[in-house]
Amino acid sequence: MRKNVLRLALSLTVTLVLLLCLEGGASLWSKWPATGALPPVLEVTHCEYDPELGWRHCARKHVPNLYGPGIGITTNSQHLRGTRDHALADDAGKYRVLCLGDSFTMGYGVSDGESYPAQLEGLHPGLETINMGLGGYGIDQCWMWYERDGTKFDVDVLLFAFILGDFYRMNPNGNVANIPKPVLQLVNGDPVAMNVPVANILEVPGFGARLGKLVQASALLGLFPKTLAAPAASGEEPFVPISLRIFEILRDRSQQRGQKFVLVYLPVLEEIALPRHPTVDDWLVPELGKRGIPMLDLRPAFRKVPQAELVEHFTLGHYSKRGNRVAAEAMLAGLRELDPECPR
Repeated sequence: MRKNVLRLALSLTVTLVLLLCLEGGASLWSKWPATGALPPVLEVTHCEYDPELGWRHCARKHVPNLYGPGIGITTNSQHLRGTRDHALADDAGKYRVLCLGDSFTMGYGVSDGESYPAQLEGLHPGLETINMGLGGYGIDQCWMWYERDGTKFDVDVLLFAFILGDFYRMNPNGNVANIPKPVLQLVNGDPVAMNVPVANILEVPGFGARLGKLVQASALLGLFPKTLAAPAASGEEPFVPISLRIFEILRDRSQQRGQKFVLVYLPVLEEIALPRHPTVDDWLVPELGKRGIPMLDLRPAFRKVPQAELVEHFTLGHYSKRGNRVAAEAMLAGLRELDPECPR
């Protein structure tokens, strides 16, 4: 009996030491500056629990040096990234663009003024942009967030930017680090969240609460990718009918509100050199064409960047200041083609 107890104690001690070593190694790995090193899940520093969406920006939060020395993030009182609040109505007579999306729209890895929404606004004095981007969101959460909080803004354009991984995140097990999130199903033809309120990982009773806090704070999360590879287009994928229905709803709502609805495909580094992508070219583009929904494809803009300079347009797996500039200029050019009211 005593030997069994000693063996159990030894096993527990060895396991604890291994976990501490893994944790320490992960912390070092997440800070390692080598190209391709995956950053920790930094959204936990500026986000809070949201029972409908899973998580959202905190209000009036400033996290300095989040992405590096002098590269921080600021949120306003409206739970959006930015250093100022936005009027609900267009009192200043600006051409207003609401930028909806994930961490690429939020501006992961760059300062407040270097995200593509901020740089888009800076391209013309008649422009105002509202940054509704948040790390880890998929097509579903972006839509739910806009329906709840974004429709209160009077804008000229709803610009919904996405990466291919945003579709995969709609699957029940496709989100970042398996953090609880809403899961949509079509009910009578419309998307409905089946698990709202979403479970709060930080408020599980007893041991679960402590474990939840440890998991969220742990640098071990930094070893997992921000998004999994997008699956090939297939009518059997759960996200296909739901995402297309979401786009139809946003198209119709925008028409009713007298605003433009434009989708924007944001390529990641590995996709820029591909001559075509089956998910985009063989599935998404034809389906959007059937529905009369315009999409700005930013691949041609990034292909104009010299190959030797392309890596400088990315940081931490997202667009750098230079990459966001390319995106902002391409978006403005596309908006001017689609809407004669866009400032020139």
